[in-house]
Amino acid sequence: MANKQKVYDANFSLRDKAAVLVGCTAQEIANFVERQLKDLDVSREQLGVLHYLDTATTDKMTVNDLRKTLIDDSPNVSRMLNKMVDKGLVRKERQADDQRVVYISLTEKGRQLHGQADQRITGHNLRLSEKDCKTLIELLMKM
Repeated sequence: MANKQKVYDANFSLRDKAAVLVGCTAQEIANFVERQLKDLDVSREQLGVLHYLDTATTDKMTVNDLRKTLIDDSPNVSRMLNKMVDKGLVRKERQADDQRVVYISLTEKGRQLHGQADQRITGHNLRLSEKDCKTLIELLMKM
């Protein structure tokens, strides 16, 4: 865990302090999520894919559409999806008339894992009041 008080007390501009503290907090949350997901054998990136597929308005989406929605536009999306297929979390299906187009859909196992993971990681990160959470969201949306 980062020593946030050191950052707060440092001789940085307020903007630099805010940026560093946001980064420290983001890393702390990422570490928490990774610890919670470890025994489920799913990464944060894979959980992101499960989330998008589980909450999508359609039953399937193309790999390219999925890539556009991911926060981390990793060049390794295809490799990650192949691992998820091997685990039985998602299905890949090629379009009949254009083999370059690949559709991804969620399996029931993937849907259940998404639910388990969400139960573990939601509601445990922030020790803030509702009002403070609203203010934080508004501030983060300005970035």
